[in-house]
Formats: sequence, structure tokens, C-alpha cells
Amino acid sequence: MRRAVSCAALLAASCLAGCGGSTAGARAAPAPASVPAAGGGRVEAVQVPSAALQGVVRMEVYLPPDYDRNRRYPVLYMLYGYGGNENSFFGGFLSLHKNADALVAQGKIAPLIIVVPAYANSFGVNTTVEQNPDSGGGTIGPYEDVLIREVLPYVDSHYSTAAQRDQRYVGGMSMGGFAALYLALSHPDLFGKVGAHSAALWDYGATNADLFPGQRDWLYATPALRALRDPMLLARQVPLGGMRFYLDAGADDALRPKDEEMAAILRDNGAAAEWHSGAGGHELAYWSGQLDNYLLFYSPAGR
Repeated sequence: MRRAVSCAALLAASCLAGCGGSTAGARAAPAPASVPAAGGGRVEAVQVPSAALQGVVRMEVYLPPDYDRNRRYPVLYMLYGYGGNENSFFGGFLSLHKNADALVAQGKIAPLIIVVPAYANSFGVNTTVEQNPDSGGGTIGPYEDVLIREVLPYVDSHYSTAAQRDQRYVGGMSMGGFAALYLALSHPDLFGKVGAHSAALWDYGATNADLFPGQRDWLYATPALRALRDPMLLARQVPLGGMRFYLDAGADDALRPKDEEMAAILRDNGAAAEWHSGAGGHELAYWSGQLDNYLLFYSPAGR
């Protein structure tokens, strides 16, 4: 995505757009600020010390109603779309905590912790200027290390998590869908469930229908980098046993064909991969109408 069009409808204005801001700052992490969430849960604003960024990483953490440190909870890491931030799911653009509270109260899902970390516009990968200085609007930095080596250990050490693969999940929308797929396929020992909701994907198809190739060409600047980062290639190479995937996109979403192709690739490699599509496009109205379905996939009742 060229900077000139980075606010276009596909990956910015309709992708949980917001002011991301810098993740760098003071090294000391203050105590979490806790605010009530509807129905008895609460959302904490947290700053995680980050050696990778030489500062802190902001994140928001939803704790379910009656959160009890004497029990262990599954954890869902949700990754926002291009232009979003750590508040995008908890009142900034969506109200995922309200959906979770309601479904827990109805007994439809098991209580879970939901973590939304700030990862700028990085697509969740480690990038450097030397690899390719033309980011097309993406954020250059060690963001895979931030998420995997700093955020995950912090959450497991500071919250009452069930810190095993089958109860750790990752999902995201648009850019976040790419990041969720990339992180799960690059670290298949860490995540048991993966959600790619309207994921930003590219396939270099014969019809040259890839959208925003500036960001594609930044992420895949060389064949070697593409081999390391492209979820559509990784899914053909990584053992997927024990992992479950949920992919979806609106019927009018220009990314729907790529996402449906990704679901087929996963199934061809033996993964349990669901494909869903409903009315709507690449927009908040579609995602807000799907939040219950996402939570039912990640944490069904009886877990």
C-alpha cells in the first residue's frame, strides 16, 4: 500500500482505522489501569517493558467476569487492522468485551482472557531498513520478536493463563489476519487456534489482482523473504497437526477470493480449516456482526 493511498477503504479507513502512535517511551512499566467492562469483566491498559523497542509496548487486556487467579484461562491474542491500535477492539471501534461478557453469561463460551497488543502497522514481522527501506506505509521494526518474545511471556507471567498451545489462540482482521496466520505458521508450537478475518493476503496471481502491492513488495522484497513470510507458502510447508483455523470475509470484500484460497491451501495440507462468508465488505459493519461467531470458535462452552 503506497502512503498516498494508505487511508483507502481496504486496509485503513475500513480496517479499524485509528491513531496508532509510538510504542516507545519510558522503560518502567506502570501498574495496569483497570476499567470495568460491561457485564462484570474488566479491561486493563498495560505497558510491557520492551528491550526490542527500547521502550514499552502498550496493550489492553480483557479479564472475564469473576476472574479468579486460582484458575487458569485460555488466552486469545487479537490483532487489529492497518491503522488501528490496542484500543480498537475494546471501545475504539469494536466492543469485543461486551460480546464476550454476554456469551459467558449465556453459557455459550468459556471465560477467556483477550489480549490486544500494539504492534504499529508492522504486519507482525521483523523488518529492517536494510531488507527494504520502502515500507509502503508499514512500520519497520522487530515486531515479531516483540509479540512472541516479550508480550506472550509477559501475559503468561502476569495473568492466570493456561499457558499451553491448545488454549492459546491468535486472530486478527485485515492486516491482523495476515499477522495471525504468519505468527501461527511461523511458530506452530505456540497456537492451537488461528482466526484470519478478512486477512490481507497476496498470491501474485496471473490476473495481477493483488491489492496494495506496495506493502506486498515491502514484505516480500526478495524471494527468500517471501518464503519466510508468505502465509500462502508457509501453509504448504508447516506441519499443521493439532491446529484449527477459521477464515472468513464479507461477500463483497475484494480480499475474499484470496482468503478462500488460503482456506483451501490449509485444508489441502491436512488442517482443520473452516471457511465462512456473509453479507458485507471490508468494513466495521461486517466485523461487528461476526464477533459472536469468532468468540464461539475460539472458546466454545465446555472447554
